[in-house]
Amino acid sequence: MNINIPGPTGVLEAMLDATGEAPENFAVLCHPHPQYGGNMFDTVLDVLATACQRCDVATLRFNFRGVGASAGDYDNGSGEVQDLLAAIAWLKTEYEARDLWLGGYSFGANVVWKALPLTEAPRRVLLVAPPVGFMEFDGRGPGCPVDVFAGDVDEFIDNDALARWQDVESHLIQGANHFFMGAQDQLGTAIDEVLSARQQRPHQ
Repeated sequence: MNINIPGPTGVLEAMLDATGEAPENFAVLCHPHPQYGGNMFDTVLDVLATACQRCDVATLRFNFRGVGASAGDYDNGSGEVQDLLAAIAWLKTEYEARDLWLGGYSFGANVVWKALPLTEAPRRVLLVAPPVGFMEFDGRGPGCPVDVFAGDVDEFIDNDALARWQDVESHLIQGANHFFMGAQDQLGTAIDEVLSARQQRPHQ
């Protein structure tokens, strides 16, 4: 379902994929870098969304400011954090979400990470190819389960910096680069396996 969300600089173009008539669990997902063609229709982000939906988690994807039909202009990540917070606020107003997840791919993962101290802790965080070492990521523990999915030949990830993160579980996809070229099926399988295992641990 295509929708418009009120954002800090105007309307944010968005897409809500529900898993039933009255969804209770939602994941807000953030797309890769706007200045390199990133948008909510990105195929890697679609892999993440599909995995969430298989767990009966509805997904809300939106275009950051200046992307597609979203108002505004690129703001180097700062304004995009505010866009994410606006999307979360809209979701909480429009739906009685029992559980809220956050997820992002590449630049979107960075936006999610920077937004965590500014909002109520989500039930779960899923980061795909967070560009640790190329963008600012502090190593704090966010107070909720975080799973990172990355290729073992990702040229945009500093593995030593990633290893210093606290309370984060990393899952490496063998032979995959930052864009998961030829490895999107393996990424989907890895996410499915992690989410299935987490569902069997009700307190996580």
